[in-house]
Amino acid sequence: MRYILILMSCFLSFSCNAKKEVKEKNGVVKTEIPCPKDGICTFEVMQNKSLNILQDEIKAFYPQISDGNKIILKFQYKRNEIPNTADGGYTELIYVELDANNLEIDLENSQLQEVKLLFARLCFCRGQTGYYKVKKGILSIKKEKDTYFFNLNFTVPQVPQITTSINQSFVLK
Repeated sequence: MRYILILMSCFLSFSCNAKKEVKEKNGVVKTEIPCPKDGICTFEVMQNKSLNILQDEIKAFYPQISDGNKIILKFQYKRNEIPNTADGGYTELIYVELDANNLEIDLENSQLQEVKLLFARLCFCRGQTGYYKVKKGILSIKKEKDTYFFNLNFTVPQVPQITTSINQSFVLK
């Protein structure tokens, strides 16, 4: 009985706080990453995709992901819903499209549109929701061995934002 308790406690201590990674059928790797305590953050790497930024009839931007020869990085922060509140959802998304042959980059401000950097604030926030092209910030992607290090610091002056910095590593399969 004593050995079973020791074994169970070891198992529980090693299984807590593990990074969760899910690989989907279409080659998308989705990883849960550290986040504000009131939500869940994920980081996705989508290979052989393309990001198109379209506009609707009222000139609002929105993304369209299709098959292609690029790599799309997608960060998502989803706040836990407030109990007993209608329309209490809040999500922030960041999209980046990278050239598969040139992943190591250093971009600043208006250069960020070279990778179609797009920020979304999705909530019941009248006049402050939607997709926005990011034009203020610094993006750096460096490679060490087989690992890429993604560092982004940015602001979107049009709307309030929770996510202003992302530091994440990823490996291409």
